[in-house]
Amino acid sequence: MSSLNRSRRMGIEIEMAVPLIGGGQAHDLRSKMADILSVNGLRAVARNYSHSPVPDGYDVVIESDSSIRGETQYQGIEWVPVEVKTRILTGSDDFNRVVKKLCDLCRYLGARQNTSTAVHLHIEFREAKETPAVIRSFYNLAHRFEAVVFGLVAPSRRDNQYCKRLPNKAKLLHPCTRLQQFSQVLNSAGLERYWAFNLTHLFGGAPRIEFRHHHGSLDFEKLLHWKNLCLRLIDHSIQRTCKASPNPLPNDKASMLRMLVTLGMKPNTRVFPKVDPELRATGRFLLRRWQKLNPQAPAAEPQDSDPPLPPEVPF
Repeated sequence: MSSLNRSRRMGIEIEMAVPLIGGGQAHDLRSKMADILSVNGLRAVARNYSHSPVPDGYDVVIESDSSIRGETQYQGIEWVPVEVKTRILTGSDDFNRVVKKLCDLCRYLGARQNTSTAVHLHIEFREAKETPAVIRSFYNLAHRFEAVVFGLVAPSRRDNQYCKRLPNKAKLLHPCTRLQQFSQVLNSAGLERYWAFNLTHLFGGAPRIEFRHHHGSLDFEKLLHWKNLCLRLIDHSIQRTCKASPNPLPNDKASMLRMLVTLGMKPNTRVFPKVDPELRATGRFLLRRWQKLNPQAPAAEPQDSDPPLPPEVPF
C-alpha cells in the first residue's frame, strides 16, 4: 500500500501583494500583519528580506520581496510586496495547522496573488547525506515527470526565469557515487537556485529540496495537495531506484495518469493495489486540476482499471 510520510519536515514561503490603505509605510503594514497573525495564534515578526531562518519562538516571518508587483486594474492603490516564511514545520499535521490559519488570515486581510507571486516549498531530504545515490534517483524521477508537474501549475510558471526546467540530460548523474561528485556534476550542468526543482540545498548542513513551481496561492486545499505531491516525489525516489528516462514524458493525460500510478496516488494491481485514502484524494484533485489547466484533455476521470504499469526496481 502507498503511504503518505506525515513526519518529514518542511517549510513554505508564500508571496503576495497587500493593499496599503491609509497612512504609514510598507514596513508599517508588514509589522501590523505580524501583530494580527500573532494575536490570532501564529507567532509572527516582521523583518527585511533575509535568508536567515525564522527566529526561535516564532511560527512565521513577514518580509519584503522586490520581485512582487501589485495590480494595475485601478489607479491610486499602493501595493505592498509581502513574503511570508514559516519556521521548519515538523510534519503534515504541523503544516496543516500553520498553513491553513496563515492562508485564512492573509486572505481576510486582502492579500492578492498575480503572475509575479509564487509558492516555494522546502522539504527535507536528509537521506542525501547518508545515501547520496538517492539524489540520482530523485533527479531521474523529476526529469521524467517534469513536464507533467509543470502542467499542474499556472501557465505563467511554465516559462519563468524564477522556476527553470532541469537540463534535459539523460543519465546526468549516472557516474556519481559520492556526495561531492553529485555536487560537481550538477554544478557543471548549471545548477542554480532558480531551477524549479532547486537542488542547491542538498549539499549543506540541512539537505532539502525546494519546489519552486507553484504559482502564488492562499487556497489551502491547493497547497495541501501540492505538498502531498512533493512529499511523494521525494519518498518514492528514496523507496525505489528511479531509472533515467531519455527525455521528459510529454504533458499529456497518459503521462499524468502514469505519474499518479507511479507515486501511489492511483491504485494499480502491479504497482500499488491499495492507496492511502489521503493520497487517493490528492490524486483525484490533481487530475481535475490538470484537466482544468490543460483544456485539450477530456474532463472525465478514467476508472481505476487502467492497464498496469511495470513496477520500478526496489531501492
